[in-house]
Amino acid sequence: MDQKVADELKLAFALDLYETVKAARRNRDEHVFRHTMAEEGGQMVFVGMYPKKDLLEFPDMTEEFAARLMNFNLLGVVTDGRSGLDMFFLGGLNKPFTAMNNGRDLAKCLGDEPVYAFLEAYFKVKGVMMDFRIMTYDEFVKAVEGEVFKNTSFARMSEAQELLSTLEN
Repeated sequence: MDQKVADELKLAFALDLYETVKAARRNRDEHVFRHTMAEEGGQMVFVGMYPKKDLLEFPDMTEEFAARLMNFNLLGVVTDGRSGLDMFFLGGLNKPFTAMNNGRDLAKCLGDEPVYAFLEAYFKVKGVMMDFRIMTYDEFVKAVEGEVFKNTSFARMSEAQELLSTLEN
C-alpha cells in the first residue's frame, strides 16, 4: 500500500473520530460513546469507544481479543442488526479518549491493518468501489475527490473542497 495513502486514510479517519471525542467531553456521566459512520440499506457502521471493563462483559469474547484490550478501546462495528456483526479492534489507550487534544494524537493509537479492513467494510456499505490498497496517492486523491463531489450537496461543497485541499498538502 502506498504509504501516503495509508497515512492520509488513518489521519482522515482519526480527525472524523475526534469530532465525537470532543462532543463526548460534554457528557461527563457517559463512559461509552458511538460514532456512527453509515446507515445504508439495513447496514450500520459505527465506532464504539468502550472501557475495557464493559467489553469484558460481551458474550463469546475470545481470550485473544480480550488480551488486546486496553483501559479504553475503539471498536469498529459493521452490522445489519439481525444476523450478526463484524467487529474490529481499531486501537486503545490507557487514558480516556476524551483526554486527547487532537485527531493527530488519536491517529497514533490506531492499528494499521484493522483500520484498513474496517474502512474497506465501510466503503462497501457506502457503495464506494475503490481499492485503496493498490492505488497510488494520485489515484487515491482523484477517487476520493470523485466520491466526495458525487455525494456532497452544494451547501457542503466548500467544506469538502477544504478537506480535499488538506489531503493534497
